[in-house]
Amino acid sequence: MEAVVDLIIIGGGPAGLAAAIYGARANLKTILIEKSVPGGKLLNTHKIDNYPGFKELSGTDLAIKFIDHAESLGIKIEGDEVSKIENIEDEIKTVILKSNKKYQTKSIILAMGMNPKKLPIKEYQTYFGHGLSTCIVCDGVFYRNKDIAVIGGGTSASEESLFASKIVRNIYIINLFDKLDVVDSVKEKIIQAKNIHIKYNYELIKINGDGKDISSITIKNRKTNEIENINVSGVFSYIGWIPATKFLQDSKILNKDNFVTIDFKTGKTKIRGVFAAGDIVTKDFHQVSGAISDGTNAALSAKKYLDSL
Repeated sequence: MEAVVDLIIIGGGPAGLAAAIYGARANLKTILIEKSVPGGKLLNTHKIDNYPGFKELSGTDLAIKFIDHAESLGIKIEGDEVSKIENIEDEIKTVILKSNKKYQTKSIILAMGMNPKKLPIKEYQTYFGHGLSTCIVCDGVFYRNKDIAVIGGGTSASEESLFASKIVRNIYIINLFDKLDVVDSVKEKIIQAKNIHIKYNYELIKINGDGKDISSITIKNRKTNEIENINVSGVFSYIGWIPATKFLQDSKILNKDNFVTIDFKTGKTKIRGVFAAGDIVTKDFHQVSGAISDGTNAALSAKKYLDSL
């Protein structure tokens, strides 16, 4: 067990990295814990054109800038996953990692983000990682000049389809509804793309293949019950997200949907010394700029709390 630290940040996406930067600048002994590579969903975003100050850059480039900034201020980034928090309501809290390493801290900022929802079909486990993916930016290159299906009709599905349109032969967007839920500028590009085909009011009911490789998908029209098979080599799922709050199930800070409830002015949760930021909090819009604001508020509030002890 190491000495008690001022602040532990759980999650290394934009919210967590912003909190780390502000924590370091406030002279707080800060540790950021991230189970994979810092950067969060930025690492799966091929282009960002709405972050103030940058007309256009890749999500990876923006993530690297955040990480470099945090590390330049001396932030320690621990590559591990939190399994539980003991004594969370006490002044000194204990964060336990999957490696069994333990940290004691006076304050915590929760910024774990969200994980992609699993497709509700029995073939999910069979093909995940073998033709079924949740990241075109990561895996789209394997389908160069082939046909793929994108499941979903929101921002991620639309933007990732545009990215893939320059790599694959044909893209079939399988959308449950009768329109895309995305800003007009992206919607227009989707419509103009000659190799993107939208199947409105359809749901995926089966992935077909030999157990190793995908050969086609079966879809069903929700209005007419029409069944259709489409030959594809890959399937990319963008049907929504669930908050990464499983280790907090026994706490008092989750709502019925397992998001963290906070005071948006401060980032405070119902537990003293525990703050939250980014996609795990209850809000309508999930944007990088909003995550930065959340992380900033949480870190400054943590500093104010620590000064009061």
